[in-house]
Amino acid sequence: MHSENKNHANYNVGLKVLIKKGNEFLFLTNSKNGYFDLPGGRIDNNEHEKPLSEIIEREVTEELGNEFRYKLGKLIFSFRRHFENKNLHVFLAVYEAEYLSGDIQLSNEHDGYKWMNPKNINLKEENFFSKEEYKAFKTFFKL
Repeated sequence: MHSENKNHANYNVGLKVLIKKGNEFLFLTNSKNGYFDLPGGRIDNNEHEKPLSEIIEREVTEELGNEFRYKLGKLIFSFRRHFENKNLHVFLAVYEAEYLSGDIQLSNEHDGYKWMNPKNINLKEENFFSKEEYKAFKTFFKL
C-alpha cells in the first residue's frame, strides 16, 4: 500500500437538471456573469440524509417557482467548477428531466431563460463558466 501524504481537494457537490420539452432544453442565464446555467445548486449542510431527488426538488422550486412541474430521470453527465477567488471547488452532477407543466418564475440567481435545441444553435465556449463545462455539454449533445 502506498502511503504518500496527499493534499486532497475539498469539493462541494451540486445537483443540476437538464429539462427537456419536446426537442428543446431549458437553459438559464446566470445573473452574475451571463453564462448558461441549469436549474439546481449545491447540497446544503443539513441535507446529508435527504434523497437527492428532494434536494433537486428544493433547488428547482427555488429557481423556477412553485408551479413548475417535471419528471426527474437519471444521471447523464457531470463537470466541475472552480472559483479560485473563493478557494471553492464544486462537482456538479446533471440529471435529465422531462417538463410536465407550469410557468417559470425565475429567482434572482438568473435573469433569463430560453428553451432551445443545442443542435440548432452554435454553442460557444464563452457561453459557459469553463472549458470543462462547455466540453461536457458538447459531448452530451454530440456537437
